[in-house]
Amino acid sequence: MLTIYSSGSKSPQVWQPGREVPTSAIWIDAIEPSEDERQQAAVLLGVPLPTRDQSSAIELSSRLRSYESVLRLNIPSYVRSHGETGLMTPLGFVVTPKMVATVRYADSLAFDQVARVIAGSDAPQRAIDVFIALLESIVDVGADRLESLSNDVSMLSEQVFSKARSERNLLRSALFRVGAMQRQVNQIRSAMLGASRVATFMCDTAPKWIESDLHGHFRSIQADLGSLGEFQQQLSDRLQFMLDAVLGFINTDQNDIIKVLTIVSVVTVPPMILAGIWGMNFKSIPEYNWAHGYAFGLTMIVLSMVLPLIFFKIKKWL
Repeated sequence: MLTIYSSGSKSPQVWQPGREVPTSAIWIDAIEPSEDERQQAAVLLGVPLPTRDQSSAIELSSRLRSYESVLRLNIPSYVRSHGETGLMTPLGFVVTPKMVATVRYADSLAFDQVARVIAGSDAPQRAIDVFIALLESIVDVGADRLESLSNDVSMLSEQVFSKARSERNLLRSALFRVGAMQRQVNQIRSAMLGASRVATFMCDTAPKWIESDLHGHFRSIQADLGSLGEFQQQLSDRLQFMLDAVLGFINTDQNDIIKVLTIVSVVTVPPMILAGIWGMNFKSIPEYNWAHGYAFGLTMIVLSMVLPLIFFKIKKWL
């Protein structure tokens, strides 16, 4: 789908073959574009859109390019609308003095926010303003998700370390939740790293046609991404601690089970030995001729079970 946003127009236009494109277009948003849509975008931009393979390239020389009046900027791993599901997809930018084009392969909350801004009264009027708004929105969405994950980690920590923890499957479900949250943190880190390199590139090698007063926006974005990087590291450390704690609790529960089984084994061994001795079919066993031999045998079996239990209780092993 090819969506075209124009300056002075609050409603975007979805391109269709044969439909006239407004001359005031400043942003072309291509979502999984077809070949016809790519050709139409190339006509409007004057340069072709990056392919998916080009947007996915991890080497910096392929990610960040500036020549003549065209900027080509790619983020190989970008966060989807729902970070906890699905694979990450690349995101590509083509920026010219008059127009910015984005190529993506999934929905994005950041792009939805900018689309709402363009429909408002304070809409950007230039392509470079749209590009800055997109970068700022990417940072805002990443920060919101990290804050949400931080709250989820705090709630999970309260459940795991609660003295009233009684759910049998709590620790098992906690493992899956920690894994899912760590996956989201890694996805956000990848997306923010790509955005950070774009912001650094714009701060260091911005083309001359970008006004110097706009460089402050890129430096602000770079500073925000640096703060988010520190927050991500703290969140990763908390998740690692949570993972270690959950595994520790699981090991403790397993040790408690093994301890019970060990006690049962120790307690049942003596009576089995006595029962085995008195169960032998030999006439010379003296207890067979005792008047109270049966009661004596039962008493010895019970004592052989009770005495180990008393010993474990004294040692506080039980």
